[in-house]
Amino acid sequence: MKSNHSFLAFLNPSVKLLSHLLVMFLLMTIPNPKVTFWIWILGVFIGIFLGGWRIRYLLKRLLPYLGFFILVFWMMAAFGEGKETIWKWAWFHITVESMNHGLTISLRMLGFVTYGMLFTSTTDLTLLIMSLIHQCKLSPKWAYGLLAGFRFIPLFQSEFNQMKTAHKVRGYKQKNSWKSFMRYALPLFTQGIRKSERIAIAMEVRGFTGTRDRTYYQTTEVMTKDVAYLLSLLIGVIGIIIFIN
Repeated sequence: MKSNHSFLAFLNPSVKLLSHLLVMFLLMTIPNPKVTFWIWILGVFIGIFLGGWRIRYLLKRLLPYLGFFILVFWMMAAFGEGKETIWKWAWFHITVESMNHGLTISLRMLGFVTYGMLFTSTTDLTLLIMSLIHQCKLSPKWAYGLLAGFRFIPLFQSEFNQMKTAHKVRGYKQKNSWKSFMRYALPLFTQGIRKSERIAIAMEVRGFTGTRDRTYYQTTEVMTKDVAYLLSLLIGVIGIIIFIN
């Protein structure tokens, strides 16, 4: 997760996460495809005007889900049940009820993806961990463990690419996928254990004991703009539910 310089990037991560989780919960309770569609559109507008999204970025992130969207819609619509038949051929039976159900599930999926992207694309990982400690009272042991785990992901990716390049230079070719997996997994697993031990020793040397009574280089607070965003988002979603439903 990397933050940008948008309005959402300066909000408290815990409040922002709570806001989007509440919207996702409301999406799960809505059976109307029109309401689901406009709540998804609201997330897109928030991303463009408050999240610093560009149209190119939005299309690049959402287009991979378009095929899954069509597949889910077709499975729900063509094999559903209902009284008002729209089209029927062989074992395919599309009804008004099944089409509405398929659109609702598919748009709900897009809504989850969009509001999830709103959070991940505008949130700094370190600030999120600090917010979980200060606002959600998460134990520093778990919080710093999560932070170290997330930091390992790009390191593993770079080391994996280096190993693949080294194997190509040496002319190694392995057709057996299981043996190839073990050839890469075992060194990465071993290096991960070594790095985790080094980090644990370094934290102990610097006096980290996992207690809450400690000082922090970065602290997070809940401010007026955080509460305003939470309330505005909920009011907007509830307004869509009331006036469009």
